[in-house]
Amino acid sequence: MDRLKGQVAIVTGASRGIGRAVALCFAREGARVAITAVADRDALEQVQGEIAAAGADVLATIADVARRADIDGLVQGIVAKWGRIDILVNNAGILRIAPLENISEERWDETLAVHLKGTFNCTQAVMPFMKQQRKGKIINLAAPSALRGSYGVADYAAAKGGIIAFTRNAANELKAYNIQVNCISPTADTRMTEALTKFRREQLGIAQREREFISPDAIAPAFVFFASSDSDYVSGQLLEVGRV
Repeated sequence: MDRLKGQVAIVTGASRGIGRAVALCFAREGARVAITAVADRDALEQVQGEIAAAGADVLATIADVARRADIDGLVQGIVAKWGRIDILVNNAGILRIAPLENISEERWDETLAVHLKGTFNCTQAVMPFMKQQRKGKIINLAAPSALRGSYGVADYAAAKGGIIAFTRNAANELKAYNIQVNCISPTADTRMTEALTKFRREQLGIAQREREFISPDAIAPAFVFFASSDSDYVSGQLLEVGRV
């Protein structure tokens, strides 16, 4: 416990699933946590209440990671409140499943905007503060589909593949400032994986999942590792978490 005591963390897409689990885990480890979601204020406020009940300071903000103005405002509000930013988890994402031939240009652009541009926006927004501190942890989210391929998620997989490349490049650029940038590819039981399983069953006749999924709570400790001093000499890495 208290591995993140005194640290300020941002977790995007924190209203449910992996983001919620990570935010709560960070709070239990002593961090002050800023959580965001693009909509569903009720769900975000519920997570805010859970974090507060755990005894941690929390700030909840509705923000669209694809809109730079939203992220700049979020970061400025956090710095005004707590004076620093130590940890960023780029978790926000969307998944709309369809065969490759049915993916519209609009959908392609939206998926890459949320995942890839959103990761870029948030990373670039926190960089000045982390560089000034000469300390920081950035954790990005990949996906098994970016590594091995899947069905109905070409836009999602492409965005996640871009995030892996972005992670490694950012790690190289920021290592001189003692900022570690890493990536986690989780296999978690979430609304996204439920939707993908349903698609595979209904459209492809595949009854079983590609791999067994585990709960977001079981995955969250991997984020604590990358957020804590335990990973001070680990950067530019991709960690797969879950049963494969």
